[in-house]
Amino acid sequence: MTLNTSRRDGRRLMGLLGLTAALLSTAAGNGAAQSNESAAPAGPAGAWTVQVTLTDCATGSPVGAPFNSLVTMHRGGTLSESAGGTAFAPGQRSAGHGVWTREGRDTYLQRFVAMMLFTTAPNLPGTPTFNPAAPVTPGFFAGSSIVTHRFVLSDANHATSAGTNEFYKADGTLYRTGCSTAVARRFR
Repeated sequence: MTLNTSRRDGRRLMGLLGLTAALLSTAAGNGAAQSNESAAPAGPAGAWTVQVTLTDCATGSPVGAPFNSLVTMHRGGTLSESAGGTAFAPGQRSAGHGVWTREGRDTYLQRFVAMMLFTTAPNLPGTPTFNPAAPVTPGFFAGSSIVTHRFVLSDANHATSAGTNEFYKADGTLYRTGCSTAVARRFR
């Protein structure tokens, strides 16, 4: 009877160990699936190639040629931006750093600041100092620039945005505002 009881207990123990192993492997598999799902793009998080168009705030008409930019919206709500364009002198504008928050189902508010590291004079057609060999620029003071845009996903990989641009002197004085629109495509 002792031998029979031992075998029965051994079978139960083996069955229990097998069940435990099966449950653990299922839990580990679910954890891996959840991990993979959380690595998939969610909302705007990810890198975006962006074509920006400066616009007249009153009419919405384009002002100048579009330029390219790169924006990365990080999980957790921070943002990094690298602007293109020729209005800034080389090295004049830092990369942008900021935040994004959800406003609605596919709508997000993004806001970032970039430093203007030195002052440049305007170079505008029709002015006495215009140099046609140099880039056309309204000129910028050392200080900062703040961009605020509403970013709207049209699908998982495409978005549009529109908003304002503010320029501040180093002492915090606002000296210029503007508007812009953008078309974005997720970098994949």
